[in-house]
Amino acid sequence: MSGPQIPRNAALLGYAGIIPFAALAALYVIGFEIAGRDTLSGFVTYGAVILSFLGGIRWGSAVAAGNGRSAGLGFSVLPSLWAFFFLWWAEPSTAAWGMFAGFVLLGLADGFFLVPGLPAWMRRLRLRLTAAVAVCHLPVLVTLQFS
Repeated sequence: MSGPQIPRNAALLGYAGIIPFAALAALYVIGFEIAGRDTLSGFVTYGAVILSFLGGIRWGSAVAAGNGRSAGLGFSVLPSLWAFFFLWWAEPSTAAWGMFAGFVLLGLADGFFLVPGLPAWMRRLRLRLTAAVAVCHLPVLVTLQFS
């Protein structure tokens, strides 16, 4: 997939957002807690924050496009509702699966359906970041399966 180059700052900040996923996943897999806090809860909570952020990007682009279409605005709140549901009502192990599914579904949506008003490079960046987040989820989900 080619097109305009991803701006350096956007790429750096996007990839920096993977660091908490990778660090918390590694800490969870080795059984480490931070200040007495379960790292799985931190991993799931960070996932909820990022899913909500991604919904906010969709909201902002729908508003900036000026069309105010209810479908675009409505879809933009789904990631936050999804994250809230799994964060609030599910135990952390189920929430981890829910966040994984949320990222994959939103990544597919971002890959196949253009978001009006976003630059062309954003799709490539989103797909790369979604792949990295999914990879960070895998050791957590495998550990949950066998613990």
